[in-house]
Amino acid sequence: MLHGYGCSRNKLLFGGKLREKPTFIVNFRLPWGILVMYYEIPQLFVPYLIARYSETSEKKEELMKILSNNNNLSSSDKAIARFLLADDDTRNKTLKLVPVVVDGPWIVRQVVGGKPAIVGNKIPVQYVYGGPESCGDGREYLEADMDVVSSVAGRGILNVVQKHTENLTLDLGFVVEAKNDDELPEQMLGSFRFHGIKQSTAAPYPS
Repeated sequence: MLHGYGCSRNKLLFGGKLREKPTFIVNFRLPWGILVMYYEIPQLFVPYLIARYSETSEKKEELMKILSNNNNLSSSDKAIARFLLADDDTRNKTLKLVPVVVDGPWIVRQVVGGKPAIVGNKIPVQYVYGGPESCGDGREYLEADMDVVSSVAGRGILNVVQKHTENLTLDLGFVVEAKNDDELPEQMLGSFRFHGIKQSTAAPYPS
C-alpha cells in the first residue's frame, strides 16, 4: 500500500506548507491513481493524537477520564477526541464516509447510493502517524490510507464513476460515528467536492 505521504513527500504538497499545522491526511488509492486530501487538526485535539502514540499509557488514560467528565467539550468534539485516542480497529469501526451525488447521471446515483458507510467495513484502512521528530521538521499528522484497489465492490463503483467524472458533481464527507450518548448529535469531520473533473488533465503527484 502507498503510505507515508505526510512525512516523506509532504514538502511537495501545498507549496511545501502542508505540515506547518497539525494535519489529518486522507489518501485514497484508486485503480487509476491516488487522491490525497488534507485537513488542519485544531489544536484542541492535538494532545489526544500525541497521547495515542505515546510510549506510555498514563496520559491516554488520563485524557479518557477527562473526556467522560468534561462538559465543556461539545458532543462532536468528544467523538473526535476518542477517535484520535482509539486503536486502529476501533477507528475502522467508527469512521464513516457520506457520499452525495449532487449532479450526475442516473447510473452513478444508483451505484453510489448515498447512504453513509463505515469505511473500514468496505475497504482496508491503515493509519500512519508522524510527530515533529519523525521527519526533522513539521507538525504532527495522522494519515488514513484507504486501499480502494483491494476492494472488489469499491473497484466496481469506481469503474462506473470514472466514466462520468466530467459530468459529475459529487460530495464526500467524513463523520465519526457516535458510539456513546454524549457524542450525539454527530457532526461532519471534513468534506470535499468533485466537480467536472477531467482525468486526462488532472495534475500529477509532485515529484
